[in-house]
Amino acid sequence: MILAQNVGHGSDVGRVRPLNEDYHRVWQFPTIDGSLTLLAVADGMGGAAAGEIASKLAIEVLDKSFNLYVAEINQSKPVVGIDRLIEKSIRFANRQIFKKAFHEGEHKGMGTTLTLIAAYKGEVYLGHVGDSRAYLIRDDSIYQITKDHSWVAEQIEKGLLTEEAAETHEWRNLITRALGTRIEVTPDIIEISLKKHDVFVLATDGLHGLVKPLEILDEIRQNKDHQAAVEYLISMANERGGHDNITMIVSEINS
Repeated sequence: MILAQNVGHGSDVGRVRPLNEDYHRVWQFPTIDGSLTLLAVADGMGGAAAGEIASKLAIEVLDKSFNLYVAEINQSKPVVGIDRLIEKSIRFANRQIFKKAFHEGEHKGMGTTLTLIAAYKGEVYLGHVGDSRAYLIRDDSIYQITKDHSWVAEQIEKGLLTEEAAETHEWRNLITRALGTRIEVTPDIIEISLKKHDVFVLATDGLHGLVKPLEILDEIRQNKDHQAAVEYLISMANERGGHDNITMIVSEINS
């Protein structure tokens, strides 16, 4: 059985934006074969309230998809693998957001990032679209396990831009892949080998754009209360300007 333990999560509007367009959820679904854990963050974009609608819709689609999946498990029906479920859920969320934006003019151009961790029956998978991030803290190290779908990340990968220059580049917020902006989207789906006491961190760019990975690692290692760590790291991002909405989930996942 895989369980999420010592979970901390929170979201803050920041110091600049008029409303919070981030959305996040932590689920623990009971099944006849043990618990299914799901962690997700979504960072909406599109102006006015459109970003908030896109991110909320992405989370609602996940909720519905995983609830239906768990219901089939509990009825002893055959189901697809958890990796396939993640892919289908993300693609469906993309189509729902795109459809809503297409048919409702005031929401034209809206979209959202989506980053999630799902754990079930000894398997852990990451699903990812956009520039929100997932980190894995293992032993005394922190690893970024997502790839930013952004213009600056692509330039860094090509060797055309340094990480230092990317931090202040005028196009640092330009996302190259998101839910809802095109009729189809290809999510990154990655299987993660789980080790005892692994800690997963999900964060929107309002957090990871202002707080370094090593600072996240130091706080989580020093403060065993993950809720307190989340609140402290969100306050740190606000102290450094809070130029965007700030959302974070921290959870230990053990088998």
